[in-house]
Amino acid sequence: MSFQLSVFSFQGLSLGVQLAENESFDSESTKESSLAAVTGMEVESQSFQTTELDFPVSTAGILLLLGSVAVLAAVTVRTLLRDSRFLKTRDRVVLLVPRILVLALVLLIVLNPQRRTQLSRIEKSRVGILLDTSLSMAWPAEDPVVSGKALAAGEEAQTSATPTASAPSLTDAAQTRAAAAVKSLISSGLLSELSRKHAVSVYTFDSSLAGPWAIVSEDAVRFVDVDAAAAGLEKGSAPETQKGLPPGQAATVSLDEQAQAAAGLVSDPAAMAKWDSIFQPRGAETRIGESLYQLIGQISGRTLSGVVVISDGRSNMGLDVEPARVRAERSGTRLLTVGVGSQKPQMNLWVAGMQSPTDVHQGDPFDITVMLQGTASSGQQATVRLFEQSSDGDGKDRRQIAEKTIELGEDAIPGSVRFSQELKVPGNYDFSARIESTTGSSEMTLDDNERRRTIEVTDRRMKVLVISSGPMRDYQFVRNTLFRHSGVESDVWLQSVTDENIGFVSQEAKQLLTKFPATEAELFGYDVVVAFDPDWSQLSAEQQTFLNRWVSEHAGGLVVVAGEIFTPRLAQEPEAFREISVLYPVLLNRMAPELQLSQRADEPWPLTLTPEGRATEFLKIADETGNASVDLWQTFKGIYRSYPVRGVRDGAVVLLEYGNPRARTEQGQPPFLASQFYGTGRTIFVGSAETWRLREISPQGHQQFWTSLIREVGQGRRSRGNARGQLLLDRTDVAPGQPVSIRAQLYDSRLQPLITESVPLTIVDAEGRTLTVPDRLLGDSRGAGQYLASFRPPVPGIYRISVPVPESSDVLQASLDVVLPSLESQNPTLNTELLTNLTRDTQGRYLPVSELATLPTLLPDQSQPVVVDEQLRTLWDRRWLMFLMVGLLAFEWIMRRVWRLS
Repeated sequence: MSFQLSVFSFQGLSLGVQLAENESFDSESTKESSLAAVTGMEVESQSFQTTELDFPVSTAGILLLLGSVAVLAAVTVRTLLRDSRFLKTRDRVVLLVPRILVLALVLLIVLNPQRRTQLSRIEKSRVGILLDTSLSMAWPAEDPVVSGKALAAGEEAQTSATPTASAPSLTDAAQTRAAAAVKSLISSGLLSELSRKHAVSVYTFDSSLAGPWAIVSEDAVRFVDVDAAAAGLEKGSAPETQKGLPPGQAATVSLDEQAQAAAGLVSDPAAMAKWDSIFQPRGAETRIGESLYQLIGQISGRTLSGVVVISDGRSNMGLDVEPARVRAERSGTRLLTVGVGSQKPQMNLWVAGMQSPTDVHQGDPFDITVMLQGTASSGQQATVRLFEQSSDGDGKDRRQIAEKTIELGEDAIPGSVRFSQELKVPGNYDFSARIESTTGSSEMTLDDNERRRTIEVTDRRMKVLVISSGPMRDYQFVRNTLFRHSGVESDVWLQSVTDENIGFVSQEAKQLLTKFPATEAELFGYDVVVAFDPDWSQLSAEQQTFLNRWVSEHAGGLVVVAGEIFTPRLAQEPEAFREISVLYPVLLNRMAPELQLSQRADEPWPLTLTPEGRATEFLKIADETGNASVDLWQTFKGIYRSYPVRGVRDGAVVLLEYGNPRARTEQGQPPFLASQFYGTGRTIFVGSAETWRLREISPQGHQQFWTSLIREVGQGRRSRGNARGQLLLDRTDVAPGQPVSIRAQLYDSRLQPLITESVPLTIVDAEGRTLTVPDRLLGDSRGAGQYLASFRPPVPGIYRISVPVPESSDVLQASLDVVLPSLESQNPTLNTELLTNLTRDTQGRYLPVSELATLPTLLPDQSQPVVVDEQLRTLWDRRWLMFLMVGLLAFEWIMRRVWRLS
């Protein structure tokens, strides 16, 4: 063992004297081996020791210490020499040596000697790979030329009676951008080459950062447990859990095997399936700035060689990339960007959406509006075809029923086409809209050219209960409209009518009531309740509870129209009508009504559509020619009054605003029409009974407004189809790979919540294949009779979801439309400018994917020694040292006694 004496460092109040030892500890070797097993990295360890003394740090302190020692030594020597002046020189030296040694030992204790033992290891250089998994990575990686095979397949699909849509696979002949990234990383051996010098962590991003999904070191990849990695992530980011492995366990496979599998020699299908799952495009957004900013904060450090971003550079949501670049510059993080995709404008047409009612009564006319959009298609002609087929069939009855040609506008401006339809036969119908270029130009993809929507045509008449405190004008028009409608069966409760005078009253209704339904079963017979300034005090507490449960648990629809007589009482006594007031989507003003209604009302004020209202289908009103549009609200003169409100409830949506500037509050213009979902049902608030003024546009406009409004609020009941349950989806339009929550509210034969552990679930995709997971809905502890499951639809198309009700022949059904979102389609070209600017002042550079092989030369080895363990041991606190000092003092005392000095 060799020793080297040298000054090590000044630290605080200590000056160290280093004794370096090149030795290894067996106990630490085991620890390092386990660490290497966890991280998959080779760890080179080394230990060394230093001995430190507590010297003063300042010059004055050092001089004071040395001076004190010198004075103490001088006094000690002078005293001893004076006491032993009669002794021989040899005897005087014998007495002096023990005293000097004791003084030296005291000085040593004062300096507090300590031994510091440190264990260090060489931490391997790190590289982070951040790969884009947004849906734009499913577009072709090459220039916008559709291969003959793909074009023939597209033409065959266009002429086929049952065209299908599937998401691009990483193994498709037309290589996608994600497939190009996988090929460049794995098949080329680049990842293997990088792993020889660096520990490579693989991350993905789209709407959020996810990972690391794999850690690669020394030619071996270690997949991280997906469940653990996804625990803190946003929904929709994590790939499926790898199959064939126990939970919490990672798989280690050779990169050479992966390269062979990618080339077609499938030696490890599980590993390749895992890579395919990790890199599969799934995100509806691209947030480069946010994801990179977060990743740099997580992994930046001395051993980080760089971060490699592989993307098409089309960041369309979230923060700008500049904050991420600045963070990389300040933290010394090298950024290298790799661009995937074509820089040439790529033509693509797609159906951005379809709007239509989900259910209509047989014989009722309805509109199907198709929203269209395109890129690199400005000024081109396109044909939109509408197809119809039965939902329950095999598609053989598919037929084209309409066709229109439009001229496409600017890329950022969507167009629309409206088809008017009328169906006489009840049943479920699938309507498909498809857009095709009339010029025969090749498109980037044909997968998004078609969209489908299911409409139920029923002969069941919607049953409506109309309540009014008096025969006001709006009530009369609505009552007559509903009575004459072939798809509505209406009863009337005019609260001014009693049992005594009912014989003298005639109302246009199937039945004239003198009281609210007495039992829950009677109320359950109605789909919608329309109440004009109702006197809720005529309902008992039990009936108010019935009404609340009818909406929240049985999907009832409630429309309340505010008035000047009884609505103020509801606002002033919210506790007395607690079960009723929570059904209102607005918070009614509690001030005295005479103070509010004393405002001048001698002129009408317009009603303004909110953005949510403009996108609402049932707010389209018709003019005298029958043309329906939301733009007709701009020609409406308006209304004179709207009941004052002090706000809207959480989750409520304002559709129309009252335009009187004198009624404006701190929250803006007051709502005239507001809607909310309450439990499984829906409620709508109307600010005053003046909608009859819509008749100045056309009588049909007023009639269509109310019939559409009642149809909209009653959709929950109509979609149920039976009393035993309701099937709810948290969304009906999603992108591939996004999570969908399925919730069922089930009841037993007594209409009480059904209690069981789970119920069967069947999900059928657009190809008619049944998804194996999930196959059951599990009980939700948050609500009796509620059952929950979730899944991620992998490919576009219509998904059929069915839940058989236990102990019943009833089957609850719902459909899910999975489409490619337009956000990732709006500009699919490679953004080299963004990727190049991202590397500015970070010692990195931009690379096209064709030059990815040069990446290892741009990432220097940043391996660094790191202290992993440290121990301090005090050296003076020893028993032998105390015995030595006592022995020296005793020896001096004995010798002084021998020579008669004391």
